[in-house]
Order: sequence, then C-alpha cells, then structure tokens
Amino acid sequence: MRDSGKVLLAALAMLLFLAPAAFADSTIAINGTYAFANGGYGIPPYGGTLNGHAAEFYCVDFSHDITAGDTWNAVVTNLVSGSNYSPTYLYNSTLTNPNLAAFHTYEDLAWLITQMQGTTNQTTQAADQWAIWSLSGGASHDPFTGANSATALLTDAANAVNGGWTAQGFEILTPDKGQYGQEFLVQTPEPSGLLLLGVGLCGLFLFSYREKLICSASRQRD
Repeated sequence: MRDSGKVLLAALAMLLFLAPAAFADSTIAINGTYAFANGGYGIPPYGGTLNGHAAEFYCVDFSHDITAGDTWNAVVTNLVSGSNYSPTYLYNSTLTNPNLAAFHTYEDLAWLITQMQGTTNQTTQAADQWAIWSLSGGASHDPFTGANSATALLTDAANAVNGGWTAQGFEILTPDKGQYGQEFLVQTPEPSGLLLLGVGLCGLFLFSYREKLICSASRQRD
C-alpha cells in the first residue's frame, strides 16, 4: 500500500509538471543554444524555457534576431482549425478567409518541423528550416535549390497536409504586442494524453484503496 501511494504521488507530481506545458500561458526565455549553424544562422531547435520549464523551440520567423538571455511574453495559438490566428505573424487579413489560410500555412510549417525531427541529416534539416523561413523574409537567403528548395519542400508539405496529415499537439507562440522576440512553433503534451494519465491515476488510487480495505478486513477476521 505504501509503495502504491508513493507511485501515485510521483505520478501526480509528473502530471502537475506537464500540465503547464500543455496549457501554457506565454513566458519564453532563450538560452542561446541551437542544433547547428547553416549559412550563418542557427538551425533549431533552440533551447530555453516555456513558463519556467525546459522547452525546444522551432523558429518560423526570420525577421527578428534574438540572442541568449532574451525573454518575452507571447500569445499562444493552438494549431487547430477553430483557432483565432489574428495575433500570428502569417495571418493576412486581406484574404477571403484569413483564419483558414493561416491555419493551413502553419500546418505546412509544422509538417516540415516533423521532417526535421525525423532525420539526423543536417543538410535535410537545414533545407526544411530554410523552407520555413522563406515565408517570413528568408527566401533571398535560402542556399538550397532543386528538390531541397523552399518551393519544392513547401509543395511537399502542402501535399502531406492535403493528404490528411494534421499538426496535432502544436502551438504557435507569437510575441505579444509591445514585446520583441521570434515567433515559434512548439509541441506540447496532448490534453487527451493528460486526461488518460489522470484516469490512470484515479484507477491506481481506487486499486490502492481497495487493497487497503481488503487488508483491513483480513486483519479484523484474524
């Protein structure tokens, strides 16, 4: 029983630790680390903290330089179709359906990030990142051509999204008004996953309580 209680407490502590990341507010701090350099620019993930917890950030914003020690507040936009994308940098109010257009664009960028995460080839990672940056001022700096060009990779991303790929678990972190920083995409634990963890913890608690009652009843019979 004591061991079960310890496990329950440890799991509850883990749930509380993960919850701020899944339901983040908006405090970003950058420590200056990145994966490697390409063309004079750092390729993500960038290291730092989100609401005081260690996090990895993927930059979708070429237009704002940042350095180690920078911190800012950000607006959090869940990367789902029903979100309001007006705070984001790639929202374009002149379009017929700016929310839907922004949603699809950020989904494409999220797909490219998953491609970066799925390989150790730095050339591929850098090409994917430059394709991401091409939408926010980095097109003229892109060193890649052919199949690794921004145009080709963004087409691959759009095809994947149109084929049913979804950016589940991604959030956009956009510097709040009056704040200077970069716009990032981050991945967070899914609320559904946290819910399942919570259900599991409740089950563990009920099991432990049942064992305690059985042991107590047994002692009374003895």
